[in-house]
Amino acid sequence: MIKKLRIQIISSIVFVFSLLLIFILVSTWLSTKKTLEDSCMSTLNSAIHTTYSSNAVLQADSSIPLLVVTVDYQNNIRLLLNDMDEFSYTEITNLVNEVLDLKSQTGIIEDHYRYLRKSIGLSDIRIAFTDIQTEQSILKRQMIQSIFIAIVSILVFGVLSFFLSEKLTRPVQNSINAQKEFIANASHELKTPLTVILSNTEMLQKSNEISIKDSLTRQRLDHIEDESRRMKQLIEQLLQLAKLDSSTLPVHKEPIDFDFVVCNSVYTYEPILYDIGKSLSFEHKKNIIINGNEQNLRQVIDILLDNAMKYSADRSTISVRLYAVKHIVILAVESTGTPISEKDMEQIFSKFYRGATKTPGYGLGLAIASLIVKEHSGNIWAETDKISKNTFYISLPLIGIK
Repeated sequence: MIKKLRIQIISSIVFVFSLLLIFILVSTWLSTKKTLEDSCMSTLNSAIHTTYSSNAVLQADSSIPLLVVTVDYQNNIRLLLNDMDEFSYTEITNLVNEVLDLKSQTGIIEDHYRYLRKSIGLSDIRIAFTDIQTEQSILKRQMIQSIFIAIVSILVFGVLSFFLSEKLTRPVQNSINAQKEFIANASHELKTPLTVILSNTEMLQKSNEISIKDSLTRQRLDHIEDESRRMKQLIEQLLQLAKLDSSTLPVHKEPIDFDFVVCNSVYTYEPILYDIGKSLSFEHKKNIIINGNEQNLRQVIDILLDNAMKYSADRSTISVRLYAVKHIVILAVESTGTPISEKDMEQIFSKFYRGATKTPGYGLGLAIASLIVKEHSGNIWAETDKISKNTFYISLPLIGIK
């Protein structure tokens, strides 16, 4: 949980920082672009309005290369200024005709020539051109620098956020560790008195001190035994959950035949399902070898089958499928009943989550199964068709098939 919290903190900080940084860099780039464009347009406009006489020759300005022409009512083109010697008269004529064909008074043609067109007097048109390759180069260089700054800044800030998140989550981590330690210690301490209660209850049930006719007393003893066993089961689950959470549970893994483990669990539940009027469908691929702990994985399978048995509809069929896909082995346990809601689907593997069900339980089984599967580098999830079928899946790394 702390790991997820740290990831959320880092993601949030980096996301907000990235948005702010990108906004600043983009705003700076756009401001530079507008400044350069305004300066260029001011120069073009000044070149056109320096003189209203189409016969005057403009003085060259070394700060920016200019090409200024005037076009009379007969479409005769006369060159007023040419700082761009690379153009021939034919090329100038083509540029002018291209601008005259365009509706826009200003724009960019030939990728890097900006123009400004204005009417002068009654019929003449004056057009000013300039080469904006320098402007484009400045903007391109600034964009590259901005991208570099953004990447480096985000990486550096991400590293700083990593250490910052550790400091921020340390009190939460200490609190969770204290809770886990308390649950583990309390569960361990409660096992002894419960064992004593169960032992004494069983002794009283077997003793001759209670008359056979004293049915009420025996009934009370049965209730004490039943509730004590339920409490013992809860305490054992809490103890296992605390150990799994703190990664203190020793897990010995070795190559095992996962099909054999699944078969043992399925065949154990088959007569139980038959007794309550439900049936079992089992399809499996034989000799599937995985690396794991047989006892823990058997517990996961038992949890899924027990859940399917509890929450499936009367006289329904529980389907178990074991198959391999590439380097993954998948176990699917499907049952028919009330579809799992979207809200339950999000929290179904959380500790103590029970949803709206009235079926007895503590909400620890799936949480324990999830931790065991993760300990085996696998995944566990649930799916529903939103009509009646609910399916729980387990995927584990496959070593091989005999």
